[in-house]
Amino acid sequence: MTYDELIKELCDVIKESESNSIAIYDNLESINSIIINSSIHSHEIEKVSKLVSTSFGMLQHQDLHRQKIEKIVNYVSQTNNIDISDYNIAPSAKNIGKNDSEDMVSNDELEALIQSMGK
Repeated sequence: MTYDELIKELCDVIKESESNSIAIYDNLESINSIIINSSIHSHEIEKVSKLVSTSFGMLQHQDLHRQKIEKIVNYVSQTNNIDISDYNIAPSAKNIGKNDSEDMVSNDELEALIQSMGK
């Protein structure tokens, strides 16, 4: 697999992930609105609200993984002089003021991940 093919496949994953995330978010917002405006007992509303809240948290965690994939795409493109403008993806997200965050992916981690893909 060439780097161009790898980038294309990862970009397809990113786009699908973004589309799915938007649909999931919209559905959860609708569910939350229906529950709040319904005549269900308050303890049942609280249970459903907690499930919706947990789902939003999982969605946010999934988005962190998508951002890591974007970082890999941008890193591979940059180090191999690949023009990613055709793929229509955003520049890598940056954590501001959290250099020690576990959500950061170091260049060494990126290189190790890329090398493991080639095996």
